[in-house]
Amino acid sequence: MSKFRFVAGLLLMVAMACKDTLVVEDQNDPDRNRALSRPSDVESFIGSTYAQIQNATLGGSNDDLQTQLQVMGMENTSALANFAMGPRGAIPRTPIENTRNSTGDAGNYRDFVVLHRAARMSTIGIAAMNHLVTLGSPAQDARARSFARFVQGVAYGNLALAYDSASLVSETDDPQAIQPLSDYQTVMAAAYVMLDSAITIARANPALFPLPVTWINGLALDTATYFRLIHSYKARFRAGVARTPADRAAADWNAIIADANAGITADFSVSMNPTAGWDVIWPVQSYATGPANWHQMSQFWMGMADKLGGYDAWLATTPANRAPFLVVTDDKRFPQGATRGAQNADTLRPNYRTFTGFPYVRNRQSGEDQPGQPLQISMYDFYRSRAFFVAGRIGNYPIMTRAEIRLYAAEGYVRTGNIAAAAVRIDSSRVTNGGLPQLAGVIGDTLTPLPGAAACVPHVPDAAAAAGPYKASKCGNLWDALKWEYRMETMYTGYGMWYFAGRGWGDLPEGTALYWPVPYQEMDTRRQVFYSSGGVGGVGSAPHGNYGLYAGGVY
Repeated sequence: MSKFRFVAGLLLMVAMACKDTLVVEDQNDPDRNRALSRPSDVESFIGSTYAQIQNATLGGSNDDLQTQLQVMGMENTSALANFAMGPRGAIPRTPIENTRNSTGDAGNYRDFVVLHRAARMSTIGIAAMNHLVTLGSPAQDARARSFARFVQGVAYGNLALAYDSASLVSETDDPQAIQPLSDYQTVMAAAYVMLDSAITIARANPALFPLPVTWINGLALDTATYFRLIHSYKARFRAGVARTPADRAAADWNAIIADANAGITADFSVSMNPTAGWDVIWPVQSYATGPANWHQMSQFWMGMADKLGGYDAWLATTPANRAPFLVVTDDKRFPQGATRGAQNADTLRPNYRTFTGFPYVRNRQSGEDQPGQPLQISMYDFYRSRAFFVAGRIGNYPIMTRAEIRLYAAEGYVRTGNIAAAAVRIDSSRVTNGGLPQLAGVIGDTLTPLPGAAACVPHVPDAAAAAGPYKASKCGNLWDALKWEYRMETMYTGYGMWYFAGRGWGDLPEGTALYWPVPYQEMDTRRQVFYSSGGVGGVGSAPHGNYGLYAGGVY
């Protein structure tokens, strides 16, 4: 054998000895660095992150917080155990436990996971950009970076609304490491920073718009609309994060007014299509009847529109013996008529069963009535999403309404003493949509009863009623009108609309949990102790609710 052949053979043997020839790189195995190695992949990845927000809050599953938030805020009522609706809506309230296999544990965990996923995906996208020269142009770079910050801000904002703690992560952190939990106020502060950063980046790079139509499905947002959306989220978060009336009163209302006035000027509707990953899941079962019925509007709130004394009679009835009654009202968002048959027939107005038509609620057929808590069961269902349901949940759905944002400004003006400005914003929906008497130029303070006498909307339970506390009603005041408009215009639209507002107003029933504890799955991973929130007299529970929502009041 020649010397050359000997050396070549030896090198081959050494090479074979140093490498396991059976190990072959699996190109199908997920690898973040490889998957995000191309600019186009990184841009698409960042563009997919807002869909995770929608999936976490409204679109992915009814075994989530939204279904629980609706019954806890009295936006919905159902005695069914499905998705913890019955237990969470039961009165007296019980605690939210984060122990293993506790009530609603799957829903408690779902929002926590998916919102964190949205924040982490955005962070990973930014980290990937930092390792690339460019996505293609300075405008593309700025657009992707701004959008990633926007999604981070919305994800952290929603986590801070719902949970007492969450985990913050940045692009410089080890993505495999477990980051510490931060309290909700720290998380919300981070959300504001991210949202402000999104605006700053976009303002410095106006050529980056419009956004690709797939990033927020069906919406190619221009610069002005993108900024309005961000300001609207900031207004929602600043107002909604409050756990108590004292917290809400102490909010930065000047900032909320500024954000709200810079916010959306029309309902923010996203094009939904479940097969494309964009959905609002609630309507999938809300129109079921018979034993599967899991939706009724709360008589306690719907009754406030009545003008014929039905609400007073209902309040005066022993709580266990209360029964649904016909609400006859001048509010055009309700079915019109003095009999149930007439209200059943009020289906001929243009665009009925859509978000652009009237009425907002229907009086269901009597054979479809279902039992439940006497405090809440009624003849009424939310019906604006009916056409959306019939269409297979394909079509535009408002996830944030113009009225919601204007009413944050209205609340800010009430709290800062500008009653005239508040009244104009309340009237924007009260008069235009409800057909109710205007307040601007009529109401100049927060004490004067609303116009309309016996037909005023809303009537509210009266703590000084002659029949006994909360056993009869009185005409509400400016505050009550503001809250009425908020409830009418936001029901079954955005995330936890009645719960988060009711929490800050003090309108939740006594003992309602004021936040969700960190889910047990996360606590197990961190090897930390379990704990609970809510329950009458418990830690993190609502005190006596306004309008007599406590034991000895209207319960």
